[in-house]
Amino acid sequence: MRLGEPAARAAHGWAALLLLAPLGGCGAAPETGEGRGGEAPVQPPPSATAGMGAEADPTAPPETVYVFNTHGNEQGEADQRPENLVASPSTTFTGLQWLTWGGGPAVAEGDVQGTWCLPDCQDSPYPVTVELSGAETVDGTAFYTGYSFTGRGDFPDEMRGRVREVGTGRLMLPTAW
Repeated sequence: MRLGEPAARAAHGWAALLLLAPLGGCGAAPETGEGRGGEAPVQPPPSATAGMGAEADPTAPPETVYVFNTHGNEQGEADQRPENLVASPSTTFTGLQWLTWGGGPAVAEGDVQGTWCLPDCQDSPYPVTVELSGAETVDGTAFYTGYSFTGRGDFPDEMRGRVREVGTGRLMLPTAW
C-alpha cells in the first residue's frame, strides 16, 4: 500500500518525533531550580562592571561594606567611612563627612588634592562631593570598587575640565587577605 504525499509527510514527522523523544528537554531548563541530575543551574555571565573574580553585591548592608584604603598605611586596610581616602595614585580625598554608606552608593563631602591639580591644590584642597559605588565581594568582604567626584562651592572653574578627565576611576581592591 502506497501512502499519498500528505500521509507520507505525516509519517516522516512522527518518525522524527519518536527518534528525538528520548532526548526530551535537553535544551529546556528544569522548573525545580536545579540543573540536570541535581547540579546547580548555569549562572549568567557577570556584568560588564563586575570585578575580576569578585562577586557583585550592590545592596550590601552599611555595616558590611568597606573601602580599601592606603591612606596612612601603604599596605592598605578595609575601612568604613574614612575621613581621608586615597582613591588612586593621583587623587586623595580629605576631611570626608559621609552622608550615606552601604545599601548602594556612598556619598560624602570633603576636599580633593592630587598630582593632577598641583601646585594649586597642595596647600588648599578643592571642595568636592565624592561618590563610591559598585560594591563587590572579595574573600567574603564587600568593597566599593568605583569612585567619582564633582566640584562644589569654591571649586575653581579652570579645574572643572580636569575633573572631567580624572573625576572617575576604579578603587583598589585587596589582593590577598
